[in-house]
Amino acid sequence: MAGGAQDVVPLYEQVRRRLLAEIDSGRLPEGSFLPPEAELCAVHGVSRITLRRAVGELCAEGRLIRQQGRGTLVAPRKITQSITLSGFSDIIEGLGRRPGHRILAQETDAAAPDALAAAQPVRFERLLEVDARPMTLELLWFDAGRFPAAVEAVAAGDSFFAALRQQYGLVPAGAERRIDVGFASGAEAAVLAITPAQPVYRMEKTVFDAEGRPLSLSRLVTPCHLVTLTLRS
Repeated sequence: MAGGAQDVVPLYEQVRRRLLAEIDSGRLPEGSFLPPEAELCAVHGVSRITLRRAVGELCAEGRLIRQQGRGTLVAPRKITQSITLSGFSDIIEGLGRRPGHRILAQETDAAAPDALAAAQPVRFERLLEVDARPMTLELLWFDAGRFPAAVEAVAAGDSFFAALRQQYGLVPAGAERRIDVGFASGAEAAVLAITPAQPVYRMEKTVFDAEGRPLSLSRLVTPCHLVTLTLRS
């Protein structure tokens, strides 16, 4: 029998679909907060219990993010990022998005991790952005004595990999990565515009030239809700 009771869509699911349609259409833009519960209940003609279930379903799907004390945020669309030798700018531009490198701090003669083995290490703290929104907090070390022109380029907000190509004719030949999942510190969360309760990827990446010498070492913190990491073997 068509149209029986089994075909009735639960009320919370109707609200979930309406909210999802508003997100997909841009009426609820990425990075914006949902209106207050009372307003949403009035608009959709439902109770708080029904609304909270609909919102909870969208949070579980990664389309919304609850932020304690702030409200419920419309999550940015996830970027699928392949673990390759390509640099951040190349990956983001390849997706048709706009990369950015905001310099937060620069330190010359900085103590570098042993794996880098740099004679004149320089360290940059950068916020990597996509379409002017925070994506990754990075600590980047490289040898200023070996790549002096790259220091100026990175300080100006340019890509380190692009500076290697353009100034030295170098491209990475290999990389070693260690990836963990954890939580951001309070300071990291503030820069990334997330709460400390939101999980993050923590990656340490050492990039090598064709002779096996390290070109750079990075420590990166990326909120998990922003990126899906993929690996092709």
